[in-house]
Amino acid sequence: WRFFRDISYLAAMGKAGGGRNEVNPRFLSLFCIFNMVFPEQQTLNHIYCTILMGHLQTFQKDIQDLAPKLTEITLQLYSRIVKELPPTPSKFHYIFNLRDLSRVYYGLSLTLPERYADVGSFVRVWRNECLRIFHDRLINADDKKLVQGHLTDLISSNFRQESEVVLRDPILFGDYRAALNPETEPRVYEDLQDFDASGALFTEILEEYNQTFNAMNIVLFEDALDHATRIHRILRMINGHALLVGVGGSGKQSLTRLAAFAAGCDIFEIQLCRGYNEDSFKEDLKILYNKLGIDNKPTVFLFTEVHVLKKDSWSLLTTC
Repeated sequence: WRFFRDISYLAAMGKAGGGRNEVNPRFLSLFCIFNMVFPEQQTLNHIYCTILMGHLQTFQKDIQDLAPKLTEITLQLYSRIVKELPPTPSKFHYIFNLRDLSRVYYGLSLTLPERYADVGSFVRVWRNECLRIFHDRLINADDKKLVQGHLTDLISSNFRQESEVVLRDPILFGDYRAALNPETEPRVYEDLQDFDASGALFTEILEEYNQTFNAMNIVLFEDALDHATRIHRILRMINGHALLVGVGGSGKQSLTRLAAFAAGCDIFEIQLCRGYNEDSFKEDLKILYNKLGIDNKPTVFLFTEVHVLKKDSWSLLTTC
């Protein structure tokens, strides 16, 4: 037997709604409850403007001056999205919070002054981060059109002279230009301009992948390049993780393997066999965690629907 004494419990919860149920009042009575309200607009503006101003200290003066305005329109966009796209039973993942705002600013912090020397290029990377964080989560054309419309309005009204450059499509940002030579050439988060440039880079990466691992016979059409660029961007982020939703055979695993290779990551995937059970899954997780913690190898854990042994398998990924 093991005896635990003098234990303090610290719990956190959100308000009921959006898939969250009411908590029994008798259970709540056992805690000292503190209600943390959402920060006021002025507080958020000060926090994120300070972060961006700190990053832009080495940039040109006209780009340094963008920090207050970009923060203001970022908060405007966030407020509109939260108000107009609330979570519903069919859109339960439409939960936007301060983590999303922080991810936008993390993307902006990847920029370098030598690659972003004018206002248009920096506002364009801001548009990319907003699209990746907010737009990519949406599940239908109407919701995506709504967010695109808000972005267009904010850019046109605040950056009229640069709007043509900022709103040009496609919008492809990544640092995989140096994916095959990471030791000799630094990775730079940059605007890849168009599908021709992105396609040439990913074609070279795919050829190298096929010489190293089992060959993948995939066609890098425009949508595939778009998705591969998005996956690669996520994998290059700190604690980057993605849920890829699509019909079977649409290339989710192939593009993930290609993007992981471009990001310099190993692929870890469990191998199902006869008698594979929960204990086997835990042993595989031990191997994965040893690779990450002891060997310190950047690794992508590729987990598909066929790997779900039972409903509570997901909990093992967050509790083990």
